[in-house]
Amino acid sequence: MTSSKRLATMGTSPRAIMHHYDLSDDFFRIWLGPDMGYSCGWWEAGDDRDSLARAQHRKLDFFADRLGVRGGRVLDVGCGWGALLDRFVRVHGAASGVGLTLSPGQAGFAAGRNVPEVSYLLQNWTDHEPDGPYDAVTCIEATEHFASETLRPDEKVEVYRAFFQRAASWLRPGGRMGLQLICLDNVGHAGSRAGRGPFTRLILGDIFPESMPASLSELVLGWETHFELDEFHDHPRHYQRTFRAWTLAYRGQETLARALVGPDACRSYARYFAVGEAVFRLREHSLYRVILTKRPEPKTWAVTVRPSGIPPPTDRAGHPAGASARAVRAHYDVSNSFYELWLGPSMMYSSAMWGGGESRAVLEDAQQRKIDFFASRVLPPDPGPWRALDVGCGWGWNLRRLAEAHRVASATGLTLSRAQFDYLGQHPVPGTDIRLEDWNDHDPGELYDAIFSFGAFEHFARDGTTGPQRIAIYRRFFRSCMEWLAPGGRLALETIAHDGAPDTDAPLGRGPLGDFVLSLYPESLCPHLSEIVLGFEPFFEIELLRSDPGDFARTCRVWLTALREHEREAAAVAGEQAVRQFRRYLAASEIQFRTRIVTNYRLVLHRRPDVRS
Repeated sequence: MTSSKRLATMGTSPRAIMHHYDLSDDFFRIWLGPDMGYSCGWWEAGDDRDSLARAQHRKLDFFADRLGVRGGRVLDVGCGWGALLDRFVRVHGAASGVGLTLSPGQAGFAAGRNVPEVSYLLQNWTDHEPDGPYDAVTCIEATEHFASETLRPDEKVEVYRAFFQRAASWLRPGGRMGLQLICLDNVGHAGSRAGRGPFTRLILGDIFPESMPASLSELVLGWETHFELDEFHDHPRHYQRTFRAWTLAYRGQETLARALVGPDACRSYARYFAVGEAVFRLREHSLYRVILTKRPEPKTWAVTVRPSGIPPPTDRAGHPAGASARAVRAHYDVSNSFYELWLGPSMMYSSAMWGGGESRAVLEDAQQRKIDFFASRVLPPDPGPWRALDVGCGWGWNLRRLAEAHRVASATGLTLSRAQFDYLGQHPVPGTDIRLEDWNDHDPGELYDAIFSFGAFEHFARDGTTGPQRIAIYRRFFRSCMEWLAPGGRLALETIAHDGAPDTDAPLGRGPLGDFVLSLYPESLCPHLSEIVLGFEPFFEIELLRSDPGDFARTCRVWLTALREHEREAAAVAGEQAVRQFRRYLAASEIQFRTRIVTNYRLVLHRRPDVRS
């Protein structure tokens, strides 16, 4: 474990913190407002009259609600001038709280709020030793101070892993963590180093010396061992509006600002507001809001992934292949009639999206809801017709819905299953070209407007590979998707992923339920979240990430019920042994989703203008 002393030296120094935050409380109040909330607000879309004060309160209310702070004890890491704990206690009923800051000015201002049962410590997170467990931990735009701009990516990940390990140790079992994160997005690590442009010179020289935002993958590598992902929001536009609000407030009192801090500092901050709005508009940086829950036990890793240890996404011959066509057909080619008995008329073999409180919802409607959900976020907003690709198209229901309801006039579907290919030959989708083809061998001919892939990603890397090998394969897939998409194109991805399940670099080894399920999917393997993010990050911006294990648990229950209802017909088609295996597989899968051994991730990714280093 990295020592506290070393961790403290790897972050922004107290001197650099005071250079910024101790400039003048009265100066900051001019443009932050009386609450002194120095982070991105939560703005209502389409409401041009929304105010900065309401946006800041809405942000704090979101975290209070999701973390369930009423009656609880809260730690705020990087507490600023104390606005969060003030509102958590006075409005949301938190029982007590502790705030950490390295700024003497902030600590004094926050203490002056006189919030009952709340204390503020002039202390680095690396030195924090609580006198009891917390129910919730918040960290609102402080992670960019944990790892200084001089560190290499591997060293930054070392810091974030240590932080989340400490955070988990501070929390009670099942405790939750709320994060608001500024992250590098369309600019990579090297592009944000000193000397790489006027914005980095401004930030590292005049505004936040020594500080450096993380990439999303670095933070996921940090938290995944100790935390499950519950909620994720991508909100760069909220920061555009926040910077705009700060600019307008500052301009309204610029004369007073000059009297407080002098003309040089005012010029720097005026530039900072303008450039800050621009970098979020261009997505050089993004703003993520994340809710995490402490795992019952830490996740274990066979190979510790470090950014420097990931091979480049070279040609297919350079890395282990995914599941073979023979292995894929062993599962999907059991019998089309067998699958139709329990998948239903849609023959959709991936998680449905269930609405809240629908006790009598129909599977077909829930599957249609999932397709429409992704189509509305992935297809261009202008009228079609559109050209789309479905990687792992199954029996074609997604393609059929896209053609009938979403103006997709030309589509290509890829499958390795001969049975699925034959089924689509017998039940063709107009305007669709179905290919018995591996995605590694795909040549689109012309660019696509959108790409969909539901439940195929699990076959892309073979069981028995290491994390770095899998990431290289996933990067090859995402690089291919970027090359196949028109500028501005989007990718909809749904995949089962290992959540609480341990990592292994040998076939199987994930417990009796996991190993049994994988025995029905020879050679296949579910990814970990960090592997997915490290795979897409050079090529795509993230617009949506959801962890929906409950949806797949319910889908498995409906499938199992249907299989039991048609057990005699299924045995006549596929044999009694296959029916027993599939019943056990569906029951085991439901248990794994309900216990978060595995989860179901849904992502919408937007093609980057250029590959990010």
